[in-house]
Amino acid sequence: MRHLVNFGLLFSFSVLAVTGVLAYLRPFSITVTQIHIIAGFVTLVLVIMHLLARLPYFKNRITKGKQGASLRLQVILFGSVFGFLVYGSVSSIPPASWLIDNSYEHRNSSQIVRSSSLVGFEEPAPHRKWIVRESQENNGSGLSILLSFQQELNPMPSIAVWAESTIGSMIETLYLEQSLAYSEVPLWDDYKTQRSHILPLWRHRYTLLSGIKPSGEVDAVSGATESHRFALDPYLEAGKGNEFVLCVEINAPRDFSNDFPDPLLGQPSLFYTCLVEVDRDEPYYLFELTGHGGGDAISTGNVQYDLEIIGSAKKMKDLFLVKLEK
Repeated sequence: MRHLVNFGLLFSFSVLAVTGVLAYLRPFSITVTQIHIIAGFVTLVLVIMHLLARLPYFKNRITKGKQGASLRLQVILFGSVFGFLVYGSVSSIPPASWLIDNSYEHRNSSQIVRSSSLVGFEEPAPHRKWIVRESQENNGSGLSILLSFQQELNPMPSIAVWAESTIGSMIETLYLEQSLAYSEVPLWDDYKTQRSHILPLWRHRYTLLSGIKPSGEVDAVSGATESHRFALDPYLEAGKGNEFVLCVEINAPRDFSNDFPDPLLGQPSLFYTCLVEVDRDEPYYLFELTGHGGGDAISTGNVQYDLEIIGSAKKMKDLFLVKLEK
């Protein structure tokens, strides 16, 4: 049993070390996190087994004359140092802050986009996505968004879902394809591509919300203002005549056509919208194709409404449906 515990600790610690390094140097990955958690649990069990088998050793060493006193002092010193490191990590003071400042997450914080903690999403089928946004308000409604695509579609398009006011100001990003969430130049169909070329309409509105341009520079004229709340909860309150616009932008690689011959970018992103009226009796809404992200949309963020030049890209959608959960 002793040898089994020793080798088990070797393997589990190795997994912890590798996944820890990946989490520090690379963008967040749910797979890496799950492996790290499982390895941590296995390590905890093995350490407990190891300590139980070695209890007589620790008891003898701590209670044995001068050597015991020296060992107790060493344990106290080690515990103090470890406690200081834990305190430094919680309080974000050196040396913990120095280490965190050089992590991928901190160095690329201006590029990383995360949806609200009140948003959950899953993929009930290979060509379906389900996005749910709860409300923190007592009389607030929730949103359920179903995005269903044609079964034969391959590859699946990149997706952004957000809410904006009726005057066009982004309120909140509800969903962004995970492959695009951690870098301005992600791998798109195995090629590094500007995020602003993939989903230009969402990216332009995100600049107006965050004040961060695709280049990483701060846009001094953008960002939050005192007159606008960048949270969806106030808009979900019932009985106040609230309304807002839900937006979906999708784009698939390599869907080129005669009008859009670029072998990777192909046809531009498509833009779907629906107006949500919170106090309306009917809870269901259908998204309608509104425009696309071609032309000068990459540089200006202006929706292009000439849909006649769009071909097969229109066939990607099967059903985009919203339900207001009152």
